[in-house]
Amino acid sequence: MKLLLLLLLQTVPAQTTDPIPRLIQERETLVRQYEAANAQRNSLFGNKPSKKDLEEVVGSLKGIIRKDTEIVQAVKDDALRQTAGLVAERQQVQQQASVAQSDQSTTHERFYDLQRQITNLEERERQHQKKLAEAQALVDEAEQSRTTRDLLTAALAVLNVGLLVYVGRLRSQRRPSVKRKKR
Repeated sequence: MKLLLLLLLQTVPAQTTDPIPRLIQERETLVRQYEAANAQRNSLFGNKPSKKDLEEVVGSLKGIIRKDTEIVQAVKDDALRQTAGLVAERQQVQQQASVAQSDQSTTHERFYDLQRQITNLEERERQHQKKLAEAQALVDEAEQSRTTRDLLTAALAVLNVGLLVYVGRLRSQRRPSVKRKKR
């Protein structure tokens, strides 16, 4: 039924000429004919209308009644077209509202999903930062340990070189004395 009204509404706008003003003009012409027929007094008995005059008046009145019926029918048809248009428009608005509401709920759902994802990603970022800080602390500790070891190794190397130099001097001082004793 609604589809039929919608199709009717779509085909009706092709008839852009409104028949009501034309029918009203035709009725006005018929009213003038009636007034002219009613004004005729062709009776033999004075100022009274004749049978023919009365028949013309009745014919004019019947024409006016028929035209009034056509006008009423045109008004009903116009009202039906307007009602069908309003029904179709209301249905379209309701459908658009339903689609908008569905879109809105989908958008809200997507928004909350994205908020949850952001929260999860922020939590992962915090955990990652914590692990990174722990790893950096381990690296710093290892660096310090390596630096301490390197300094200790360097100090021992310097001590060894110093001892070698000392031993070398002691030997060099002892050798000449050994040569002197042999002589």
